[in-house]
Amino acid sequence: MKPKRAALSMIAFAALADLSFAEAPVFVAVPKEARSRIVDAALSYEGSPYLLGGTDASGFDCSGLVYCVFLQAIGARLPRTAREQFDFGEPIAMSKLQPGDLLFFNTTSPIAHVGIYEGDGRFVHAASDGPDLGVIESSLSESYWAKAFAGAGRIIPPAEYLGLILSASLGPGFGAEEAFRGIRGSFGVAYRLLGIEAGIELRPEYDRALGDFRLPAVLAIGIDRRLEIYAGPALTIGSPNLEGTRAYEASGGLIATVGIDYTLFLFRLSAFDFGLRGGVAYDSYVPAQGLAADSGKDFAAAFSADLGLSVGYGL
Repeated sequence: MKPKRAALSMIAFAALADLSFAEAPVFVAVPKEARSRIVDAALSYEGSPYLLGGTDASGFDCSGLVYCVFLQAIGARLPRTAREQFDFGEPIAMSKLQPGDLLFFNTTSPIAHVGIYEGDGRFVHAASDGPDLGVIESSLSESYWAKAFAGAGRIIPPAEYLGLILSASLGPGFGAEEAFRGIRGSFGVAYRLLGIEAGIELRPEYDRALGDFRLPAVLAIGIDRRLEIYAGPALTIGSPNLEGTRAYEASGGLIATVGIDYTLFLFRLSAFDFGLRGGVAYDSYVPAQGLAADSGKDFAAAFSADLGLSVGYGL
């Protein structure tokens, strides 16, 4: 596969792939504090009347209470209905529940009721039927709610989340005359704030086409956990020679490697995020002294694409 065609194919595939993945959909800088604000806001409306379609203290329905509380406490606009809020959140097991998570129930229909978990098995919700109406506290141990329980959802990260992301990936590289160019990996740590991940990565690679080993140490900026841009210096070991026909020298100084990665899809298993990630990279090489420029070969030496498996863990 020609290098230009390989790079363009990788970019096109990344642009077309837009598969969803499970994660807490709303980021907050201090989750523990935000969860406390959510519970306090919910309890402040205790005693408010029930009103179908209501979203303020004059009257709430169940999802209207959730909508109002999250908007007031953390400025997040959630979907309006219980079913939409269920689909919006990250599904979690009861053993993972923390104050501020959402509880969903099959009452008049599947996923027809929602409440805000406050801890110790209790939740705040706007009840439309029963001995007490309006915004009340109930317990998951009550037989009615235990039987109707349908699942739990997480809207913001867990309280102990620090914003640190440990990540690693490994996969083949492509380009030059032969499709398989070598092996590439990445190992890094980043801090996540307001949806942006900024960190440092080591990205070791063996370039089969050039016959050298390269170890870039880059600064990386990740956007929405899908798109990552990186750049930095690199240590090159060996004498780069493109498929034995043209010698090169590593160059570039502090910007010896530049690249873009895109996560094609991501899924969560336990506390880990697994994904398939593709990207394109530019490694700064110049022809050996005395060689004239050759645009085709020089492009093949510098540009490549890769596709690999990735794993991330949030702290």
